[in-house]
Amino acid sequence: MTRYEYDEEASQRFHMDVVYEIDDRPTPVARWLDAMRRLNSINDPLARRILALHRDCGSGSGACDSGLEDEPIARRVGWGCETTSVIAHHFGVDYPEAPPAPD
Repeated sequence: MTRYEYDEEASQRFHMDVVYEIDDRPTPVARWLDAMRRLNSINDPLARRILALHRDCGSGSGACDSGLEDEPIARRVGWGCETTSVIAHHFGVDYPEAPPAPD
């Protein structure tokens, strides 16, 4: 299912409404595993240490989790936390897209 997210900061900066389309369909485990392999290919020492601290985020037992996020890998729609997302974006590692919705 596609949802929309309003970006307050960008809207103020550009003096117009900025809305992002968010695709929150589940990602197959194989695609998540491929994304994690690419994430693990980052060689920057600081990034590696930070990723090690946030490796379990999104599983319910990670540094950024409240304990309520116990969600199977196949149902996840993004990186486990914002920290991991920022590092992945900086190094050009995209989270795998969900397969197209059946017609």
